[in-house]
Amino acid sequence: MPTPQSLETVSVADAATNRLRDSLFAGEFKAGEEIKDTQVAAAYGIARPTARVVVQQLINEGMLVRPPGYSARVRSFDPDEVADIYRVRRLIELDAVREIKLNRPSLDRVARALEGFADLQGSEDDWSRIAEADVAFHAAVVDTAGSHRLRSYFAAITSEIRLLIALLKEQYTGGDALYAEHEELYRSLGDDTPLDEVERDWLAHLSSAEQFLAQHLSPTDD
Repeated sequence: MPTPQSLETVSVADAATNRLRDSLFAGEFKAGEEIKDTQVAAAYGIARPTARVVVQQLINEGMLVRPPGYSARVRSFDPDEVADIYRVRRLIELDAVREIKLNRPSLDRVARALEGFADLQGSEDDWSRIAEADVAFHAAVVDTAGSHRLRSYFAAITSEIRLLIALLKEQYTGGDALYAEHEELYRSLGDDTPLDEVERDWLAHLSSAEQFLAQHLSPTDD
């Protein structure tokens, strides 16, 4: 008989936190939208003190903010913050791309991440999984470069990237468009496409998202 193995126990607070986090990543809330403890308690059938723990956890993660004297709100980003996040993304990802093109490591991780998009082709509503597949692809590229520090730096901004991707929901009709973009990026990493062309395409991919977000988050959109 197999040796008994312990199972991870997920508390009610953890389960509710995971559910609310997924909802945020799925773009079900608008930037700046109020999220009250009582709202969370009612939505998930949990006690208000537990809901308060859930909200505080997501504040700690940077998903929510709580201005003094007010209820928590979904974190919002101004165009300058978007520019700064994408500046960091370019530094990390372009370095990873150069390392991959120079040393030709196995792209198995990136290929597996791309399969996440393949599975979501034709999907219109499961934006949380589409956004997760997007981040997983880029994380796999950074991982493949083999730098622990690059991986750590990218992980540090992953939650912010996921929230920003949630705002891209209006730009794409589903998984097909994102899959096509990332399939081309993957192909150019592994074939004989010159590095300068790969860098150009990677920059265009990131810049397209950044420009959309900057426009989407500008004050004139209110």
